[in-house]
Amino acid sequence: MAATIREVAEAAGVSITTVSHVLNGQGRVAETTRRRVAQVAVDLGYRPNVHAQQLVTRKSRTVAIQIAAFTAPTGGSALIPRSDYFLEVLNGASEAAAERGYALILTPPNVDAQSMDEFAVDGAIVVDPRGDEPLFAGPWGRRPVVTTGRPLRSDLPVAVVDNDHRAAAREMLGHLAANGYSRPALLTTETSRSYTRDLCDAYLAWAERHGLTPRVVEVAEPPTEDAAARALGALLDGPEPPDSIFASCEDLALGVLHEAQRRGVRVPEELAVCSAVDSGSLQLTSPQVTGVYLHPRELGRRAAEVVVDLIEGGDGAGAGVQVPTRVVARASTARRR
Repeated sequence: MAATIREVAEAAGVSITTVSHVLNGQGRVAETTRRRVAQVAVDLGYRPNVHAQQLVTRKSRTVAIQIAAFTAPTGGSALIPRSDYFLEVLNGASEAAAERGYALILTPPNVDAQSMDEFAVDGAIVVDPRGDEPLFAGPWGRRPVVTTGRPLRSDLPVAVVDNDHRAAAREMLGHLAANGYSRPALLTTETSRSYTRDLCDAYLAWAERHGLTPRVVEVAEPPTEDAAARALGALLDGPEPPDSIFASCEDLALGVLHEAQRRGVRVPEELAVCSAVDSGSLQLTSPQVTGVYLHPRELGRRAAEVVVDLIEGGDGAGAGVQVPTRVVARASTARRR
């Protein structure tokens, strides 16, 4: 049976009020006393009454997480797009929130700030926003908002946790060049999200630096394999067809692979295929497809840790930290003979 707050106070040799202040992060308590009380609470297995804490702190101890829609802001969209990446971000955020004593609730993409107020959440995480989502229209009050990716179309002050997608693009393009591919093309969704904007900017800068004519094809959201197939057809049927395709996500990469195989274009001998987002689906094809591993679980964890820090009055020191990336080379970009 868990200890009571009275038992913690007796064991630590302090008043119940002092224990309450320590456990709720309130009041002026000497650091040595604070540490002693906290350790006694752990040793005795004390578990605070969440409802009582909510009354005292006026916080719900809940964080909302929203995956931005991959359709027009007013249109419908799935709660979770079909992607390993988003599932892992959610798993990481859920784990980190639970460790800090917070519940994580998943909200639909079209929820606005007023509805979020009605949920009485303490803060929110928005995954891959554009910045024109209803949530950013406000008013949002003082509740902290953390985003994974920069909201390009909003001036709402947010804390950002992200990957360095420009560096990831440079690494992937360098990988292609090192394996003998000299005419890469970029296939991407609209550059309304920061990660696609960063990929495009990095690709254009890389092409200019290497004296290459850039080939960028944008397709509408949500990304589909059919759109990728049409885009590849236009590239291969045009003058100076590319010898490699760098796709901004796994669905586009898979569409390119399948269309190449339908046309009899050999991968990787005649065309290399790679994705800016790694996924388990890229390992279920023949050949397996090269991707950039973004450590999505760590990204979700960092985002949850930052929003909880801000809720509890911290400075959100984890914001602005870029989670590392890694090119996972597979057969679809094997060295050309």
